[in-house]
Amino acid sequence: MLSNFLKFNVTKLCVVVCHFLLFVSAFAQTPGYQKITWDDLLNEEWYQQMKKEMGTYGRMAFLKDGSEEAEKLMASMRSKLDEAPISTKYINQKIRMPGFVVPLDAVRNGQREFLLVPYFGACIHTPPPPANQIVLVTPHPKLNLSKTLESMDVIWVEGLLKEARTKTASGVSGYTLEAVKIYPYTALHNTKK
Repeated sequence: MLSNFLKFNVTKLCVVVCHFLLFVSAFAQTPGYQKITWDDLLNEEWYQQMKKEMGTYGRMAFLKDGSEEAEKLMASMRSKLDEAPISTKYINQKIRMPGFVVPLDAVRNGQREFLLVPYFGACIHTPPPPANQIVLVTPHPKLNLSKTLESMDVIWVEGLLKEARTKTASGVSGYTLEAVKIYPYTALHNTKK
């Protein structure tokens, strides 16, 4: 009787452990992919220059909305953000990074392209970030997502980072990435670089 009890409980334990390992492996990091942050994508020289110039943009608060001067200043700022140079440090490297999803169309399948942005509301509720803070993500043809990505989902993306300036209706991206894996953010938020 005791041996049957032990066999039953050991079997249950093995099943539970197998389920746990399957769950963990579903969100496991792919070996060889380096974790990066949004700061890693900034061009440091451009960033320092923009910090200096922000003082001139601060006077926009005192301009009348729609005035010629306000429109001119806004167009100048938008141009500098859309033309922001990228950092080449991680170009053609396998990377893993977090971000928010900005869908580019209404297609509801796992193959829809989207923008990955650093903060909530970017490109939707607020003006787009600079081009060096937007990544155009194209899912790999063999990537099967368990759920359709929605606007402002928070995810981790793994893939090969490339330089590619792409103008979309939601913003200009300075990078592109073919996603080989996409995870919910909570699955990897405590991982180290």
